[in-house]
Amino acid sequence: MRAMSTTMLQLRTLQRALQDCGGEAELAKALDVSVEILSCWLGGHEALPATIFLKALDLVATGR
Repeated sequence: MRAMSTTMLQLRTLQRALQDCGGEAELAKALDVSVEILSCWLGGHEALPATIFLKALDLVATGR
């Protein structure tokens, strides 16, 4: 159960960062990743690395 709630928190944070950045291309650039891997994370197909989660948190915190 804990892993699922962590995954949901990460996905919600990533989705919020996506909204704040204005799209996948902009968020991918801000996270310094490809749009393809970002799409995998957003779709829940790949685990979100901790470093990327922290970058997404920072984007959300600054309202970027």
